[in-house]
Amino acid sequence: MAAKGGVVSDLREQLRKAGLVSDKQVRQAKHQERLHRKEVGQDGLAAERAGIEKQRAEERERARIRDREIEQERKARQAEEERAEALSRRIRAGWLRDASGGSRRFFFVAGEGRITYLDLNDQAVRRLQNGGAAVVETAGAVRGEFCLVDGATAASLERDHPEVIRCWIRGRG
Repeated sequence: MAAKGGVVSDLREQLRKAGLVSDKQVRQAKHQERLHRKEVGQDGLAAERAGIEKQRAEERERARIRDREIEQERKARQAEEERAEALSRRIRAGWLRDASGGSRRFFFVAGEGRITYLDLNDQAVRRLQNGGAAVVETAGAVRGEFCLVDGATAASLERDHPEVIRCWIRGRG
């Protein structure tokens, strides 16, 4: 308790020197502390210290739990970013760059009943019809909202990211 009293006394002295409390207020605080120690006795002081230590331990536990939750959220965000980056890499790797820009419009359902199209060349349309290609959401991997990927990429996307496939005619190729 001596160390604690020393710290409190130093704090009182610093407050007095800073002009935030008067000498009289310092004396009154010391008197109140002596009365309190006398009133509760050694057992009471020990119980107060134990209560304070218990409260500090609970605060440390709450902080530890909060830190663990923050770390879990950070790891979840990182995993989602890595998943999105891996998806982008796969789409770029299977992207049929030469398929677009043709004179044939290929219509498909883009989601939520919205119908849209891609301008494709004849070869790309044949690949789509034979199951050798699929229309997928680009997820920001390439320019545009949708693109054509080869059949192998479509198969791997169907396994891991079926939500991005918008049109794939399976079973013919």
